[in-house]
Amino acid sequence: MISQQLLGWYALNKRILPWRETKDPYKIWISEIMLQQTQVATVVPYYKRWMASFPTIEILARANYNDVLKHWEGLGYYSRCKNIHLTAQSLNGSLPNTFNELIKLPGIGEYTAKTILAIAYNQQEVGVDTNLERVGFRLLGLKKKSKFNNNRVKKFLEKIQDKSKPGDFNQALMDLGSSFCQAKAVHCEPCPITDGCKATLNDNPLKYPEIKKGKPIPTVNVAVCIISHNKKLLVMQRPKDKMLGGLWEFPGGKIENGELKEVAVIREIKEETNLKIKDPKYIGEVRHQYSHFKVSISLFYYIIDDIRSIKIKENYLWTTIKGLDKLALPKANYKMLQIFNKAK
Repeated sequence: MISQQLLGWYALNKRILPWRETKDPYKIWISEIMLQQTQVATVVPYYKRWMASFPTIEILARANYNDVLKHWEGLGYYSRCKNIHLTAQSLNGSLPNTFNELIKLPGIGEYTAKTILAIAYNQQEVGVDTNLERVGFRLLGLKKKSKFNNNRVKKFLEKIQDKSKPGDFNQALMDLGSSFCQAKAVHCEPCPITDGCKATLNDNPLKYPEIKKGKPIPTVNVAVCIISHNKKLLVMQRPKDKMLGGLWEFPGGKIENGELKEVAVIREIKEETNLKIKDPKYIGEVRHQYSHFKVSISLFYYIIDDIRSIKIKENYLWTTIKGLDKLALPKANYKMLQIFNKAK
């Protein structure tokens, strides 16, 4: 009954999204990875641009990683991009159509594997993400988050799934969770399955499931220097296996406890590049937030004449500001460039 009501509503109200115009497993896979931790409205232009440049797995596998990363720039969680490229290079032009094969691929977990199988291959699988889990908890009237209750939700959704339209069932729950049944807002009257929702019948649905209090987000103080030589700027590429792997950034690092920012930037530049800078010009502060911490960046500028002592472990470039357009940079570096352009 729930499934029929849900699919009836979905048929009339489903969101028009570019990845819903196809059953191509490759395109479904890319959309699902992009949608992890990212809002739909943000993903749409990225997805379109990606497919225009990398319409097939074969083309993606042959592409230069720096070019691939540039297409991902701004989406965040860059390990997703790295894993997509690694997976494309490991395949023979097509995605597997079994759970056991998909789950072995870099960056593909249980949710993504089951969602691909349901939507692209019409297999009876339910990919349970945060949205679907929340809807399930409310339908069953479960408050406490636990492995036992998570499993109850999973089995419940698998039981009520429409066996003839598994992909539509998954996507209908996604749309329901993002419209009527959000984490901090509910609209129960127009919801097509509100009659079967125990959270609505018993209490305030917003109490289901219980939300754990988040930990305070720490702030890391950093000193960065934009170094100029012959009207070109120094940028370094982050190691692929680190946070923001593969992106290019200006040199700098963490300010130690009790250390002055002016002292920290000179020390960090010496440690990272072996260049000696003296009295760099302070040009401003950048604040930026990642998922688990914030950064407060003290930004400096320095023109250097002699670079013969330069010694950098990572890949590095001297490039013009225009040349930066071809490189993938972290968002925080774009904020730095705005300050730099005003200070020049």
